[in-house]
Amino acid sequence: MISTDFLVPSAHSSGTAHPSKQVEPRIDAVAALRTATHALHEQMDHSLPLSRANAVLADYAAHLTVLRDWQRALAPWLTRAIIDPNALALLEQDLSDCSAQAHALLALPVPDLTALRQVDDGRDGFCWGIVYVVEGSRLGGQVLYRRLSQQLAPHPLRYLGQRGKTGASWPDILACLRTQLEARPERQSACNGAVAAFELLLLRFRHAGCLA
Repeated sequence: MISTDFLVPSAHSSGTAHPSKQVEPRIDAVAALRTATHALHEQMDHSLPLSRANAVLADYAAHLTVLRDWQRALAPWLTRAIIDPNALALLEQDLSDCSAQAHALLALPVPDLTALRQVDDGRDGFCWGIVYVVEGSRLGGQVLYRRLSQQLAPHPLRYLGQRGKTGASWPDILACLRTQLEARPERQSACNGAVAAFELLLLRFRHAGCLA
């Protein structure tokens, strides 16, 4: 990187130099979050059974069970979130409609939050990074709904189809993140929170047998 620390001669002195004021480049918080979670996002998108062409209702039941337990575990960090309060209600309704398929997953171990707590620095930014991952799943859910609504009919797929239509819009959430994460320490903390939340989700999918 080329340094911008250089000496500017004063117009009112004979050769006396004064250091210029260094301006920190503006970094977009959302871009930083996308970069931090890109590899994890790619891994999930290409590995989940629900993303495959031959997905069945049992895959949806496993998907819902993992998301339910994951979001419940993250509740202490979501106190500042713009989370749709009906989201888990929709999820529970969908699970009840495929209870036979979900039965085998009810005994999943309680999520281990040790790794997440170890990187939590106590900043608000850490919580907002988790919000980014949880709310970002709304977009993925809408994509899955368009692809699976006919394939898994007559199940209504409420969680995928309706969650994105309620609560704060994705652009509003991104605008909020940019406002909350203007400072560099908050952005870095948010990236740590987002990665930790994503890694926990991947671990939960592995425990449920959804990932190799």
